[in-house]
Amino acid sequence: MITNGWTTVGLTAVPIDGVHNQPTRLTIHNNENLERIYLGGPSVTITNGLLLRKEESYQFTLNPLEQIYAVSDRPGLVISWIKQPI
Repeated sequence: MITNGWTTVGLTAVPIDGVHNQPTRLTIHNNENLERIYLGGPSVTITNGLLLRKEESYQFTLNPLEQIYAVSDRPGLVISWIKQPI
């Protein structure tokens, strides 16, 4: 079953869509048109994360119990996501 949603990102790393019990394809899109968001593990920061530029998307394949986090240098930014079990 395909699900989707959005997550508000700020100065502290937040998980995107929780933990999954099966392999999952997760697509993440930066909805902001001026800001940068950084992706990574639970300790992601703006200096060590994978840069997700304005209106850019990335797709990840996650193993069970893996989770992606997001952070930014400004509060209140929005990313959207689509999740599909594989």
